[in-house]
Amino acid sequence: MKRAVFALAVLLAAASAHAADTLHFVIMSSEDPKKEGPKYTALAEYLKTAIPQIGEIQLRVAKDYPEAAKLFQGGEVEGMFSGSFVAANFIKREVAKPLVRPVLTSGASTYKAYVIARKGTKPFAGIGDFRGRKVAYTLIASSGEAFVRSLLAAGEKPENVYTPVPAASHLLAINAVQSGAADYAVVKNMTWDPAKYPDLALVGEDGGENPNNTLILSNAAFARHGEQIKGALLRLESDAGAQAAEVKKLFGIRGFVPTSSADFAHTFALIERSGFNTEAFSF
Repeated sequence: MKRAVFALAVLLAAASAHAADTLHFVIMSSEDPKKEGPKYTALAEYLKTAIPQIGEIQLRVAKDYPEAAKLFQGGEVEGMFSGSFVAANFIKREVAKPLVRPVLTSGASTYKAYVIARKGTKPFAGIGDFRGRKVAYTLIASSGEAFVRSLLAAGEKPENVYTPVPAASHLLAINAVQSGAADYAVVKNMTWDPAKYPDLALVGEDGGENPNNTLILSNAAFARHGEQIKGALLRLESDAGAQAAEVKKLFGIRGFVPTSSADFAHTFALIERSGFNTEAFSF
């Protein structure tokens, strides 16, 4: 009898510990905190309701992608909705696994780099157009630094061709051209709204696309909850409940689609051309 009671106590303790499992996700402060905070809080609550084994999802705030990547790389967070450059880097190094990516209400789930300049600028013909110019972009971004560096000749350094103007976000990169701080901006196409920038124009673009805002988990977190989280988010589109509706409204999405390393084929090629060594890369 004592053995049975002891065994039951052990089982209950293990179940309790499993139920109290805490995950840590990172969000970027460069986004609008009034919008991003409630958005990810709603998603966390949805996942906790759908997956009882997750006791808490705590949100960490990073100032930009390099800091978010450092938090993930250092094990301080186990999950992040990541830009394709960061996600591809971690996937290539086998320290993270992709789960899903959102499908916007427009139907888009991938993105590409746009080249923005002042109206009247000739169509972008290649790296020669950047020579001697100031180019604004977000660091370690497929539609920013990685795209621009992929245009350089092998061994050529950016500062010997153009003046980099690092920006904390794609919108700030566009604003740099608007203010005159940069001649060109290389940004995510989803952030470009020509109606808001009547003096600017789209002059070029990347020929391939990258997965947008993919949710990645550390290997350990994926082993514990990866399939459960993936399943819950794939069911979001058909879920008619209030929590699901709130998540879809705040994210501006229909739902999520499965995402694997195969979806990063263009991103992997872009990183290789840009000269980044994913094995040695340190954020």
